[in-house]
Amino acid sequence: MKVFVVLVMLVMFLFPSCSENVHGHNNDSDVEQGDDSEMSEDDVLSVLGELTLNPSGNIPLSAEIELYVKENVSEVEVEVADVSESKPPFLRKYNVGSSDSETVNIPVLGLFPDHINSVVVRVYDSKGNLVEEEKFKIETGALPHDFPQIEMSGKIDSGWTIVNYLRTPRSRPEMNAIAVDELGRIRWYTDMPYPAVFPIRLNNGYIYLSDGADIMYKYDFMGFQKEKWDVSEFGYTEIHHDIFIKDDENILVGVSKNDGEWSYDWMIEIDPVRNSLRGTWDLKTIFPDVCDLYNDIPFTEPGNSAGGANAPIHHNAIWYDPEDNSILLSSQRSGVAKITHSGYLKWFLAPHITAYIDDADGNGMSDSFVENYDPDNPASNVGDFRGDNYVDDRMPIAGKPHEVYSSFDFRYQEFLLAPLDRNGELITDNDVLMGFIDHGDFSWPFRPHSPLVLENGNIMLFDNGMARNFSFPPFSPNHYSRAVEYEIIPDETDGYGGTIRQVWEYVIEEAPLWYGFSPVVSNVEELGNGNRLIVSGSLGSGFYPDPLKQMYGDGPVGALVIEVDPEDNSEKNRLFFERYIDADYPITEFTVYRAHRFELIMKVE
Repeated sequence: MKVFVVLVMLVMFLFPSCSENVHGHNNDSDVEQGDDSEMSEDDVLSVLGELTLNPSGNIPLSAEIELYVKENVSEVEVEVADVSESKPPFLRKYNVGSSDSETVNIPVLGLFPDHINSVVVRVYDSKGNLVEEEKFKIETGALPHDFPQIEMSGKIDSGWTIVNYLRTPRSRPEMNAIAVDELGRIRWYTDMPYPAVFPIRLNNGYIYLSDGADIMYKYDFMGFQKEKWDVSEFGYTEIHHDIFIKDDENILVGVSKNDGEWSYDWMIEIDPVRNSLRGTWDLKTIFPDVCDLYNDIPFTEPGNSAGGANAPIHHNAIWYDPEDNSILLSSQRSGVAKITHSGYLKWFLAPHITAYIDDADGNGMSDSFVENYDPDNPASNVGDFRGDNYVDDRMPIAGKPHEVYSSFDFRYQEFLLAPLDRNGELITDNDVLMGFIDHGDFSWPFRPHSPLVLENGNIMLFDNGMARNFSFPPFSPNHYSRAVEYEIIPDETDGYGGTIRQVWEYVIEEAPLWYGFSPVVSNVEELGNGNRLIVSGSLGSGFYPDPLKQMYGDGPVGALVIEVDPEDNSEKNRLFFERYIDADYPITEFTVYRAHRFELIMKVE
């Protein structure tokens, strides 16, 4: 009898999956073992252990299941059933054959909120034989009640969509990353201990983000921190707007200087392995202050943070091009610059009026602007740039650069791009060159975001269109946003400046136009299928003053994410993130900063 009891206890020890309580799940499916005619107790390969919901504490719609690894365990499948029986499950496969650990944690991603999720986990050996199959019931909580309602049209076959969504609870304004599946349903989101998830960059199955202050993080999609870097160690702070991962894994990031008088005016490069600073760029040596050209940009005063007056550049995007070791930089104020990695300006994409100023006293500020400026009167926030006195050379904010350009003295005119019509002929209309009017074949971008290099070598960006053609007020029912592609040919003589030709655009054609207009934020992206993703992230912006809000009426408040085929400009799909607004969650400047198509998958480490 004692021998029998011992044998029973031994069996229970070797096969803990037989016990529902031990694993915290329901074992309500038959376990197929494949051809086990020659298997003995020693041939048992693995068992599934405990399940933990949201193990990192950062991703509420995630779970993990402990797997006890034996020598021949090779692969694990995780299948999350859809809430609709007619839809296929969300299936992920994980290779665990190379693990040196006795246990690994198997990720469960793509759970539905406020639902008892049915999840099937299958374990296979190296020959493809099914070792174990278990069915788990995973109950999740409801989404935060101020999360957006999402409307979808068309068909998405280019992946899931991730956005960083700006919430505005009065107790703690914050930004969450939110991911939706191909049907526009929220299946993943962040709940970090810090309020900002800004900016975000996806790279090789990981998400890089910052807390909006000093720390940049690298997480997996389960919310486990892999690495972090503190830019204050290098003398910087206020990580903002963009992170770019180069092919050598070095990280370019927009920052401000700890002791600087300005914000959003530096870029640094970090070696993440050595945690060392590999490069710094003072963007005040590249970009000019153009507060005299736009009514909505307040007078620039160093060190004055009121109204954003200490951000005359407002650096908002980084793109590294390995083809020529160059970097694209975007200023929300003045335009897009291409620089060499060593910091030399190569070309400047901006209306040509940007190169001129009425600055007879040489103090770097428009004389007419200073004479007429009244901070309480937006109509006075500009210089007389259409007059005859705008003939002096405008310089970067830091003054004339010290760098020696071999064949000329520094002037922005050397770097500005000459626009061409569709036939390749130079456009000579001075009002078009200056940016006061558009040409039938060409329009300058105004207050742009997100420039990038396409596979064909051209430049694409999101042209917000705020204050298009230097209009006042800077937004109206006729203002529009667009994605635009330019072909830029550098000057053959010295490589500085060159020509620019508009080869494609997609205007967000809502009725009226400003129903698709994003005065701030937003991005564009080239997808793997050749289509373009266009994100208009601040529909019905809180920037609109009360009279314009009344005109806007019941227009959309939120963000549009549209996939477009550039061959015929046909819309393949769209997602509308409708903003939640009430007394506790008021309207704000934008809803979605950027959006990306991606694959929600993990590596088992």
